[in-house]
Amino acid sequence: MHKTLSSLTLALVAPICAKPTAAQSFISDPYKVKVDDAYYFSLKSGDSAKLMMSDLTSKGTKSPAFTFQSLGSMISLGDSLIFAADQGKGSELYLFSPNVKDTKPKLIKDLVVDGSSSPQELTVLGDQVFFSASDGKRRELYVFDSKNNSVSTVAAGHKITMPADPVHLTVVGNKLFFSAGEAEEVKRGKKTKKVYQRRYYMLDTENPSKIHGFPFFDQHTNQKHSVVDGTRLYFKIHEGPERYEILCIDTAAAQPKVEVIGDGSEGFSDCLTIIGDKMYFRGFDGPKNIGNKELWSVDLTQPAKRAVLEEEICPGAKGAFPFALVAVEGKLYFNGRKNGIDTHVMVFDPKTKGPSRNLPDSQDASYLIKSEKCTLRFCRVVGDEIHFMEYNPATAKSTSLMTVPAPMRVGFF
Repeated sequence: MHKTLSSLTLALVAPICAKPTAAQSFISDPYKVKVDDAYYFSLKSGDSAKLMMSDLTSKGTKSPAFTFQSLGSMISLGDSLIFAADQGKGSELYLFSPNVKDTKPKLIKDLVVDGSSSPQELTVLGDQVFFSASDGKRRELYVFDSKNNSVSTVAAGHKITMPADPVHLTVVGNKLFFSAGEAEEVKRGKKTKKVYQRRYYMLDTENPSKIHGFPFFDQHTNQKHSVVDGTRLYFKIHEGPERYEILCIDTAAAQPKVEVIGDGSEGFSDCLTIIGDKMYFRGFDGPKNIGNKELWSVDLTQPAKRAVLEEEICPGAKGAFPFALVAVEGKLYFNGRKNGIDTHVMVFDPKTKGPSRNLPDSQDASYLIKSEKCTLRFCRVVGDEIHFMEYNPATAKSTSLMTVPAPMRVGFF
């Protein structure tokens, strides 16, 4: 009986002592999608999901009178919200217009009648929304044209050949960049594993008669972490075991080509963010120091030179592991582990280059973003509430904009 009680006590205490749950366990990014004066995001609630609309005050936060089994990618298009949702018959593309009389979400098109097309990576370019979806056999690049309310594959719409399984859709001007390529089964010993050999492509929507493929990517995979700076597109690629590169494409060039940033000796590079003439990223110095990921930078005026270590925030094997880098008013904000264990929002000043410091009330934060007021916004879970936070660089203070109850977690009563 004593052992049973002890086991029960341990089971009850364990969730309380566990690492705090991140906000993304409950909500999608609440600062990313805005229609008119309201922000839109999803809130998980048991086996369903709610569409939330908010002016970032507790009083001005509400949920329309409908729920979904799940909510996915969402974007704003004019005065409407376009989003992927499952109302019990599979995930498809929906439109929600808050300013019309009938505010019930409208199914744009049921791409898979007896299944789910699972629209992903919704990306706006002018009056169109590009996205990837499945016809039940393979994923393709689709486009929703709001002018004529039509949905088709890009291949069918422009009568061109398109690669399958597009990911990492990025818009620069009138051009859409994406990575694509189907998985191939590769035998490794006794096991067979699916391996993606993706190439990088460009679709010029003003001249969509064909797509442009970049030969550089024949032997490179996993293009991601894209950053747009004017007409220049930066991203990272995977070049082998613990081997990554930062690349750049001048999208305004008559014949866009790939340029390598840095001398190629950096071991790891992602979470790319630009301040002035410098690009900052998380990196490490070679495979022997794989665990010690710190804050690095490269001078974009001298892109062929090797990247440099900006600050070793947490010396030793653990490293600070900086991620979610955001530039606000000339300073760099990011999640990091100053002691190698606890994650806080940190700030680094490129001008003074003083030691990075933790922001107040910022432990285990999610969804870091620069606001239109040039403040830093983020979310964090405190107890049974999700706090929507704002840090003002002018006052060096964090304040709570609003709170919403966190859905009950597994293991809690």
